[in-house]
Amino acid sequence: MIIKQTTPRYASAGAGGPVRSQESTSVRRSVSEGVQDDRVAQMWDSVRESLRRRLGDVRYDTWIAKLDFVAEVNGEVVLAAASEHERSRVDADFGHLIQQAWDLADRAGRRIRIEARERIPADVLALAQPADEDVLEDERDAALADEPRPEGINGDAQTLENFLVGDSNRLAFGLAHRLAMGGGVAANVVTIVGPHGVGKTHLLKGIQASLAAAKGEGSVLYMSSEDFTVAFVDGVKRKDTSDLRTLVRRAKVVLLDDFQFICSKPGTLVEFFSHMRAIVANGGVVVLACDQSPATIDQLDDRMRDEIHGGVIAQMELPERNLRREILRAKADSVAAAASAIDATFDFEEEWIDLLADRLPASGRALCGAIRNVYCGTILVGKPLDRTAVEKAIQLQAGGSPARAPKIDTIKDVTARAYGVTKAELESACRKRQYALPRQYAMYLSRQLTKCSYPQIGRMFGDRDHTTVLFAYRKIAAMIASNDTAAEELRQLEQRIMADPRNAK
Repeated sequence: MIIKQTTPRYASAGAGGPVRSQESTSVRRSVSEGVQDDRVAQMWDSVRESLRRRLGDVRYDTWIAKLDFVAEVNGEVVLAAASEHERSRVDADFGHLIQQAWDLADRAGRRIRIEARERIPADVLALAQPADEDVLEDERDAALADEPRPEGINGDAQTLENFLVGDSNRLAFGLAHRLAMGGGVAANVVTIVGPHGVGKTHLLKGIQASLAAAKGEGSVLYMSSEDFTVAFVDGVKRKDTSDLRTLVRRAKVVLLDDFQFICSKPGTLVEFFSHMRAIVANGGVVVLACDQSPATIDQLDDRMRDEIHGGVIAQMELPERNLRREILRAKADSVAAAASAIDATFDFEEEWIDLLADRLPASGRALCGAIRNVYCGTILVGKPLDRTAVEKAIQLQAGGSPARAPKIDTIKDVTARAYGVTKAELESACRKRQYALPRQYAMYLSRQLTKCSYPQIGRMFGDRDHTTVLFAYRKIAAMIASNDTAAEELRQLEQRIMADPRNAK
C-alpha cells in the first residue's frame, strides 16, 4: 500500500522573510516511512517529559510545552514556536538542552530545528502535531514505553541516557557521547580526570553499553585496573599473556577505569602501554579514567606522559549547585518510588533539596548517600521526615558534628584565594574593581554567616565605617537577586567557606 505525503525541503529562515519551499511537489512514501514519522513524534513526547523533569514545571510550561512537533525534514526534526520572539528565546535559553535531551533518545543523530510558525511553509506546517493534542493517557504511556528511562542515579544500569549533565562534566559527557555514537573525537587517547564519585565510571559504562548494543560486544572492552592487573599477573604466572593480548587488542574501543592504580606497578604499566600503542596504531581508541592528572603521576615516563597529553584530556569537577539539585531530586524521587511500593511515603520537599545542595558541595555519590541517610533515619525507623532529619544527614556527611560558624578571618582568606588577591588587599583602601568586588562579597558573607554586627565587620576590613559594610551588603543582595550568574558565583564561594576545615569543632 502506498500513500502520498508532501515532504518539502526548505532553507534556513533569513532576514529576507518567510522560509520558501524549494520543492512543493508531493512525493510518494511508503507506509513504513509514515510509521517512522510517528515514532519520531513519540520520541519527541519522551524528550518533553525528560525536559520537564530537568527544567521544572514553571519553565517547562512557559516555554517548552508550547512547542509543536511538525515533521522530520531532510534529517532535521522541525519544531514550531508560536512567534519569532518565542523561537529566539527558546533557542537561546534552552536550545542546547533540547538538543542534548534529543541526542540521548535518538540514535540516528538527527538535529533539532526550531522555527517560528509564520516562517514555516504551509505544506510543512500541515503536518504539525499540536503540543496540547488530545492523547489518551494509556496511548501516551504506550508511546513512551520504548524510550530510555533514568536509572543510573537509582543504582541500576549506568547508561549515558541517565547521566545528569552540568557545567562541571559537560566536556567529558560530550566526548563520551560522541564515542558512544561511533563518532571520532580527533584523538586516539582520551583521558577523563576527576575526583571520586563524579561519574567517570558511569561515563565509561555508558560508552560500553551503547557501543555493545550498536556494534556488538566485541567492539568495545571495559576493564578496571584491577581486572587488567589480575589478568596480566595470571598470564605471567603461566608464562603466557596471549589471552590478555587477544582480549584487549581485538576491541576498537578500550575503556580502562582507575588508570592511576596500575601506575604504581611498573611491569603492568609497561604492558598496558604496549597494548595501547597497538590499539592506536590500528585506528582504535583508548579511554582512560583517572583520579589525578597524568602530569602529576610520577611513575609515567616522558614518552608515556607525552602519549597521553597528545590526546584529549577532559576534567570533571564536583557538581555545581544546579547539578547537585538535579542529582538530589532524582535520587529522592527514586527513593520515594521504592518507598511507595511498600506502602510508605517519602515526600522530600524542595526546601530540603535546596538545603542539601547549598550545604553539601560534594560528589554525586555522596549526595545520593545523604538522601539514603535521610530515608533510613526516618521511614525505616518510624520517625518523622522533617528538616531535623535532613540536618542530621548533613552532619553525618560533614563528619558527625555540625560545623561552627566561620570566622571573618576564614571568610577573608577563602575569598582572597578564590579571586587571586591577598587579605591585605581586601583590607586596603584601594577601590579598583579587582579588589572592591571580592571585598564586598566577603563583607556580605561575613554578615550572612556570622553573628558579627556591621561595625564589627567594618573593623575587620581595614577599620572601615559600618555604613561602608551596610552599603556593600545591600549592593550584593540586590545583585544576586537580579543576576543568576552572580548568585551562583556567591553560592559557590559560600560553599568553599563552609567546607573549610577551620570551621570544624
